[in-house]
Amino acid sequence: MNRAIMNLDKTSLDRIHAYSLELLRDIGIRFPNAKALAIFKKHGFRVDGSMVHFEAQDIQRALQAVPAAFTIEARNPSRNIRIGETNFVLAPGYGPPFMIEPSGEKRKATLADLEILCKLVQTSKYIDFNSSIVVQPHDVPVETAHLDMLLPTLILTDKPIMGSSASEAAARDSLQLAQMIWGRLDKPVMLSLINSLSPLQYASESVDALMVYAAARQPLIIHSACMLGSTGPITMAGSLVISNATTLAGICLAELINPGAPLVYGLAGSPTDMYTGGYISSTPEDVKHVAIAGAMGRYYNMPSRSQGALTDSFCLDYQAGMESTAMMTAAALSGVHVCLHACGTCGSLLAMSFEKFIADEDLCGAVKKLIHPIEMTDDAFALDLIKDVGACGNYLTEAHTLNRCRDEFFIPDLISRASHDDWFETPSQEISARARNLLEKRLAQYEKPQMDPKLEKHLIQYVADRKHNP
Repeated sequence: MNRAIMNLDKTSLDRIHAYSLELLRDIGIRFPNAKALAIFKKHGFRVDGSMVHFEAQDIQRALQAVPAAFTIEARNPSRNIRIGETNFVLAPGYGPPFMIEPSGEKRKATLADLEILCKLVQTSKYIDFNSSIVVQPHDVPVETAHLDMLLPTLILTDKPIMGSSASEAAARDSLQLAQMIWGRLDKPVMLSLINSLSPLQYASESVDALMVYAAARQPLIIHSACMLGSTGPITMAGSLVISNATTLAGICLAELINPGAPLVYGLAGSPTDMYTGGYISSTPEDVKHVAIAGAMGRYYNMPSRSQGALTDSFCLDYQAGMESTAMMTAAALSGVHVCLHACGTCGSLLAMSFEKFIADEDLCGAVKKLIHPIEMTDDAFALDLIKDVGACGNYLTEAHTLNRCRDEFFIPDLISRASHDDWFETPSQEISARARNLLEKRLAQYEKPQMDPKLEKHLIQYVADRKHNP
């Protein structure tokens, strides 16, 4: 990614940081939350109404407290994930309220859709953890929707999960359900996302959730983004400063509450469509923001998060493939550690597609193979074999080839590598049809992960009781 951001050297990062500190000191960040303001005042921050002002040493102290890496434990210990270092972990879509049918029709997402997506996450070779809002179901009450989403996330998958950050109550419910599974929460067991508002503020309910998770020492992604030209400056440099400053303020609050709390740095930005005023998600500017998120995470010596396989397309077409590949490749090559929206998202974050989920998995597998280090062992160099075969032989029947042929190369599940004749004779030539066929097989092969029946009953009962008394 050096070519895409060739002028983003340390001097540029220093300027982003310095201008962010200037904004934090002179303008401040809006925290419309009495409890958060009380914490800032207790620690001697200058507070003017709901605006909190930060000094450089406050930010530096917070950054020094953030761990460079940490592990999130899964219900199945073999699926634990490590955040930071050289790791690249992926989650599916987060938050779309709609589903796109194969016909192109857009409909409201349901709880049944979320359950299907949980099953796809569980059976995926490449998705490492599940988001808390793979889709936003419309057939459950808004006030308790987080409970309806958390329950299948916990029961239908045994991979690491994300907690709900919709409100203080949602965060506390997430922790309570986790405690029922893991017992004492003295280790990271869920990752949650805190999004800021642009420009230069946080919603009160997001701050509530941040404080709950930070107090429990459960990991948080502190993420800021703006729409260039509407909720932030039209220039990328300006957007970086305004978003970086807001992210740093959230990091500071979390570390004031619980020094050493595990955090992930998040930053993004999308240009405003100057023809419509609408949001677009997969432009070259978005790709550059993905790369810059990784650079800023390294600058602050903390894990970083980026967007994933996003597209503005509403179908599985060339546009979807082009945009998703650009975004995911940037994430993989830029050294970010956590990638949301890695599978299934389409239509500028508005919708999920089962077929695109299947297609995006091949993309996820390809980029993971891309960044996997090249083996440099004596066996990989195969020098003795090269000498034996010489100039006139071939390697196809050699034991070295036979021993490695099943896993040496990336083998896609969906992408066609057939000859023209074979492809032409295949009933499912079009990729969406092939994806639907693979989707049916995946769901037919799904097996619910083991869980103590008593524990599952207690989880279901907790959700039922909380929905009855929200």
